[in-house]
Amino acid sequence: MCWRMICYQHFIVWILLVINAPERSFSSSCGYESCPKPKDGMINVHFVPHTHNDVGWLKTVDQYYYGSRTDIQRAGVQYILDSVVDALLKDPERRFIYVESAFFWRWWGEQTEEKQKEVKNLVEEGRLEFIGGGWSMNDEAAAHYTAIIDNMSYGIKFFSDHFGKCGRPRVSWQIDPFGHSREQANIFAKMGFDGLFFGRLDYADKEKRMRDNTMEMIWKGDPDEKSSQSDLFTGALFHAYSPPPGFCFDSLCQDVLMDDPRMEDFNMDEKVAEFVKYTLFQASSYATDNLIMTMGEDFNYMNANMWFKNMDKLKNFLNTNQDKHKINVMYSTPSCYLKSLHSSNKTWTVKSDDFFPYASDPHAYWTGYFTSRPALKGMIRQANSLLQACKQIHSRHGTIGDKGLETAKRSVAVNQHHDAVTGTAKQHVTDDYALRLHNGMTACRKVMADGLNNELGMGCSFDEYCPMLNISQCAFTEQRLAFSILVYNPLANNVSSFIRIPVKNKHVYRVLNHENYEVETQLVPLPDQVLKIPGRLSSAKYELVFFADDIPGLGSKLYKFEHVSNEEINLEVERIEDTVILGNSHLKMEVNKKGILKRIKTKTSDIHLIQEFAYYKGAVGDNSEFVKRASGAYIFRPKGNIAIPVGKPQSATVIKGNLVQEVHQQFNDWTSQVIRLYRGHKHLELEWIIGPLPSSQHETPGLEVISRYRTDIDSGDLFKTDSNGRFMIQRQRNHRPTWDLNLTEPVSANYYPVVSRMSIEDSNSVSKQKKQVWIMTDRAEGGTSLQSGEMELMLHRRLFNDDGFGVGEALNETAYGKGLVVRGKHKLLLCEEDCEIASRRIAEEELMKPVIFFGEYCSNLRESTTSVELPADIKLLTMEKWSEESVLVRLENIKIDGDPTKVDLDTLFPGRTIANTVETTLDGSLPLAELKRLKWKTSELELNRNNIEGSKKDVFSVDLKPKQIRSYLVKLR
Repeated sequence: MCWRMICYQHFIVWILLVINAPERSFSSSCGYESCPKPKDGMINVHFVPHTHNDVGWLKTVDQYYYGSRTDIQRAGVQYILDSVVDALLKDPERRFIYVESAFFWRWWGEQTEEKQKEVKNLVEEGRLEFIGGGWSMNDEAAAHYTAIIDNMSYGIKFFSDHFGKCGRPRVSWQIDPFGHSREQANIFAKMGFDGLFFGRLDYADKEKRMRDNTMEMIWKGDPDEKSSQSDLFTGALFHAYSPPPGFCFDSLCQDVLMDDPRMEDFNMDEKVAEFVKYTLFQASSYATDNLIMTMGEDFNYMNANMWFKNMDKLKNFLNTNQDKHKINVMYSTPSCYLKSLHSSNKTWTVKSDDFFPYASDPHAYWTGYFTSRPALKGMIRQANSLLQACKQIHSRHGTIGDKGLETAKRSVAVNQHHDAVTGTAKQHVTDDYALRLHNGMTACRKVMADGLNNELGMGCSFDEYCPMLNISQCAFTEQRLAFSILVYNPLANNVSSFIRIPVKNKHVYRVLNHENYEVETQLVPLPDQVLKIPGRLSSAKYELVFFADDIPGLGSKLYKFEHVSNEEINLEVERIEDTVILGNSHLKMEVNKKGILKRIKTKTSDIHLIQEFAYYKGAVGDNSEFVKRASGAYIFRPKGNIAIPVGKPQSATVIKGNLVQEVHQQFNDWTSQVIRLYRGHKHLELEWIIGPLPSSQHETPGLEVISRYRTDIDSGDLFKTDSNGRFMIQRQRNHRPTWDLNLTEPVSANYYPVVSRMSIEDSNSVSKQKKQVWIMTDRAEGGTSLQSGEMELMLHRRLFNDDGFGVGEALNETAYGKGLVVRGKHKLLLCEEDCEIASRRIAEEELMKPVIFFGEYCSNLRESTTSVELPADIKLLTMEKWSEESVLVRLENIKIDGDPTKVDLDTLFPGRTIANTVETTLDGSLPLAELKRLKWKTSELELNRNNIEGSKKDVFSVDLKPKQIRSYLVKLR
């Protein structure tokens, strides 16, 4: 009887809830004005309905969009968007956010005009809000800043073009990347974002921030910047990006609210009590009375009605009982939550370092992905470089919407995704990423060839290219005795470069410039290890090296290659059996009789330096406990924390010549290297080949191969790594700037992402001219300094156990039935002053290498009519056709201090006249004069500034401060 009475009372309450539900109010405008208003004296819970849609991970981009391969994962993005839009149209109080423009772009193109109009209305009402807005949610460790900017800009431009100002994101949303970079924050700030929310931070960092109520802060993207233009409000989400436990109302979940008291399984009271408890627990870790709750997960909302129906019940129940629980629940967005924090007028703490490395538990340091799938990482870097050159040429001759260029843009952007460039997707998805890059690069080369041939305006055609030059393979050059070469320089400064052409025989060849003058050449043999690379289809056994001097900025030089005779020349190849000293006018290196690099000297420095290879054995485990974590695609966890030396070279030879001197080293069946010293260079080049790494069985250790540089520099426990290829961050071994490190993994806890540079210096020297060693990479790698005077960089990984974080595969890359072979480069610089700028220039020349095209032999060669020469410290970051009338130009001052540098924009457009210019935000889609960012109070009083400078129209001469990037839309007559 008593039980029936309780049920009857609950039923009456349920009826009253339906009758007395709060009156709904909604705005007809987007932006902060459309936000719901929090209530004083209550905990305001912002329900943020969202879905996280990986642009490839367990399935390919296409498989995710269409919902195929349900045997792998139930996920179909087209159904998510269909369902969400229908659910929003049913109730004006509901809101939803969407992030990945790569998917939305495809879905949008399939909709009827009527449906597009409905979606535009939702966006204009602020109920469907685009957050983040990049083509993909990019990784922040292995991605290069140029590619990050392109990825974000491409997506934001799509939203801005189709939805106007209401479509432009205000908040960045990096909920799944595995660590967060300071340069990423800087980029977001310069794009005009008001805030950033992310999901993953180190477990120990999170524990401390929860105790201190500092889960939200102001992050300084550039600590040296005097204004607050690089400052970004940043919040760490409480439960990653998942809903509170027990409140996932998706068809992929099992949670549900049973609110009819007549039912046997009625659970509303229990679930409300559970939710209230969780809300109070979360509130204890945050500094205001506003809380954000992420109501969604991976590929949720294929049945949006399930989510909204249950959230409606929970929200309405709590809002009807506000007197009891003091909780106000509302549908919201990250922007609206940010606005409520801003309205609190609170003073926020400041962060100036970054969030690397990320550990999810004491034995799971996510530092393996800094190196995972190095071949893909290298291909992504090459594709990004080619895309920049492609956009330059297209800006002079192309039309908007060029299918080839759009294919290239999308291929590079999708590969910045946090499961692409990271190397953490399944193998068939990785293959799809590589195929997209190949298609994009092929399309880009066609765009470039058409544009360059049009510029040359002569009978000669340069339509051929050799995408396999990285393994010294080029069918075009191997099959001809004579041909022509075009070398395009994508830098906006004159560059001289050594060009290497694969040839079959050690015959007599010559290279002539456009004036028919012979240029210097040198024939060098290819190492045996190159000839044995699995899958290499080439008869070339040699490379002809020639010096292409003074290639004009954004211009090209043309050469003729001729086979002179079949006479075999004598190549001086000597086996190293005694100490060998190689040198040029800047640098000398000493190789001992065992074939090991031992010493480097410049005019002012002399250091002992040993370069060696070693490997870690990856830990094996079933991941059932923290201490049983395996090393895998995400996680680097070496067994025993000891790197095993590969040993001295089994053979070493030296080749001396007029252009380059080389030492060829073979260490074992899967490790070899060529050390090069080019004439006139101030740095060494070390080109390594790793693989095929030995195969093994599941539950046995794999290999994680490093290159280690040991010097007599007293660097102590300090070293530096770059942030996304821009400026350097100082690291300290066994230390974290903002919490006490529990050193459970002494090797992997000290690994950091190295996108382009790493360095050590003499920390005890009182002189400003300190001995420094810098290593420049050609792709992203993981690196550290585990001993004073040492640096190590991880080159390749082959593992046979999954680390348990979702990908469900071991990192076991194969090709042609063997372990994958990877060939890459390091460049080593020894210097004492202006080293950061010197190393940056070397890194930029590696990134933006000349692009080479080939054509049939042509006797009538012309000199390039295009020549651009910017000041030495100014980098042309972007030259891209933005509309039929305008070109987007981004300029960067790579200096770190000093006076501003003046640039005349008309220098970039020889033979053209500038009609007008508009300075924009970094993404290019908003005039800088229209940018209005939220201002924040901080614990550092001097930071409360947000002035915007230099936003005048029609400025043709601009000043760039050190470290500054400025963006302009330039209209040409």
